[in-house]
Amino acid sequence: MAAGEKEKMTLAHDNLFSLNAKVSLVTGAARGIGRSMAIGLAEAGSDLMLVDVLEDRIKQTSQEVSKKTGRRVACRVADLEDTESLSSITDTCLEEFGRIDILINNAATTARKPFLDISPDEFDSVMAVNTKATYFLSQYVARIMITRGQGGKIVNMASLTSEIGMHNLTAYGASKGGIYALTKGLAVELAPYKICVNAIAPGFFVTDLTASVWETKEKREWIESRIPLGRPGTPDDIVETIVYLVSPASDYLTGRVIFLDGGWMAS
Repeated sequence: MAAGEKEKMTLAHDNLFSLNAKVSLVTGAARGIGRSMAIGLAEAGSDLMLVDVLEDRIKQTSQEVSKKTGRRVACRVADLEDTESLSSITDTCLEEFGRIDILINNAATTARKPFLDISPDEFDSVMAVNTKATYFLSQYVARIMITRGQGGKIVNMASLTSEIGMHNLTAYGASKGGIYALTKGLAVELAPYKICVNAIAPGFFVTDLTASVWETKEKREWIESRIPLGRPGTPDDIVETIVYLVSPASDYLTGRVIFLDGGWMAS
């Protein structure tokens, strides 16, 4: 193969995963998986609107991502439990960038308690952040994408608990089971508008949200024994998958929930 043909093939491959001129809205972006995804999206060429309830951390992350990648990065402090705040998030993004091409519904909370001990308020809080906010922020963004008429990508965050039961995670599992079903429903409804909707279901990742899981050596050893790849995930393990799901490389993929779990669900 001639050198010029190789160069063209390389360029075509790179363009498949390029996010140049795209704008991504990422919730729960201050730390952990959200922060890693933000960096990965920016490194692929996307400008960013980052959202989190942690004011100091989201401002710090925004500055770090901008400095590291050279992309335009704006941030918004918002509590996604408050449904009324969602429209202001999209309004701010449009004011800053004039468009939204990609939505990553990453923000999440949990109540790690036995089923018999969960209160109605705790249940409502988990469902509000994990499921209700995903539903209605997707609705706001989809309307913007449909009006613009150029399609888009929405990626939700599911979980192992979307499909399997685990102790002390019934409220969280109910919320993430909802994400599993929501992803498939949105994929069908939004396909006519060339909006692809998929989800990532992380397995056991080491993050602030899962800190209590790693409190004892016995817990960690049990988890690692269940993972064929032999280790929990790190936030950086999700970057390539998220870039694929929002890039042109995945334009014919919609309605899928990808279990990024080191092989847990296969074992």
